[in-house]
Amino acid sequence: MAALRSERSNDDKRMELTEHLGELRTHIIRAMWFVVIGAIVGYYFFAPIYGSMYRPLRREMQKSFEEREKKEIKHPDRLISADGQSTFILPKALHDPPTREEFNRVSDAMVWMYRHPAAPTFTSIVFGNFYEPFTVRLTIGVIFGLIISSPFVVREFALFLLPALTPSERKPLRMLVPLSMFLLLCGIAVGYATMFYAMGWFLSYLDDFPQGAVVLQNANDYVMFFVKMMAAFGIAFQLPVVLMGGAFMGLVSSKGLIKNWRWGIMIALIGGILTPANDPMSWALMCGPLLVLYFGSIPLVKIVEKSRARQQPT
Repeated sequence: MAALRSERSNDDKRMELTEHLGELRTHIIRAMWFVVIGAIVGYYFFAPIYGSMYRPLRREMQKSFEEREKKEIKHPDRLISADGQSTFILPKALHDPPTREEFNRVSDAMVWMYRHPAAPTFTSIVFGNFYEPFTVRLTIGVIFGLIISSPFVVREFALFLLPALTPSERKPLRMLVPLSMFLLLCGIAVGYATMFYAMGWFLSYLDDFPQGAVVLQNANDYVMFFVKMMAAFGIAFQLPVVLMGGAFMGLVSSKGLIKNWRWGIMIALIGGILTPANDPMSWALMCGPLLVLYFGSIPLVKIVEKSRARQQPT
């Protein structure tokens, strides 16, 4: 009889485990469908999505082009080089036939223009092979699908985990998950604004090269760089969620955060160093918010501590 009961108990455990695995599979399949639907939407609206992603590079390239054009001062009757040392006076009118002096002036101006060619539009999106335009569009669609479907994906996993948690364990998730999504959007917004400064800083080095320098930007490389910047800022802005989660588990305290404030500065500096752009403005826009988030997490951790104190039996 004891052996029979043991076999039934093992069968019940196997059935319970199988049911949990089946439920997990259901939630994973639903989450995958949300991602696929989001990717289809992103693929269909590729033009406005890529236009928004490309806007920082396009605007900063246009500004750089206009600044380089201003370096050569042009007048109706003269040409002045960028360094201001060479000036060629053009005749306002030519005789027929032109005099020797008029001929020499026009000849000198043509030599000058040959040595100082007008700057072309020095930006162009290029592809390394014939199938890359499709892969770039597909990549953007998948990335956009992951972003817009993330709330639904998180919801599916929450539906799987919540039944196994106690009410006291569910409370942190109800607080941290919405906060995490909000901070993720804030991080992406700051990262997008940072892209303009990063592109301007990188393109400023074009002035070190001759006037005819041209930038041929690979579309896939730019998309990957853009995604890395958004991901870096989105992850960095999760710092309050991490600290509050540690407080719920009793690993982090508000007094410890105040006492070890130097660690906040260290985290901010490391975040700036790990920024994909690695330009001074990106460092500042990463370090500054991380410092604010670290010290702003202290009152949030205090709220968590008060909540845990109320739940503990007296």
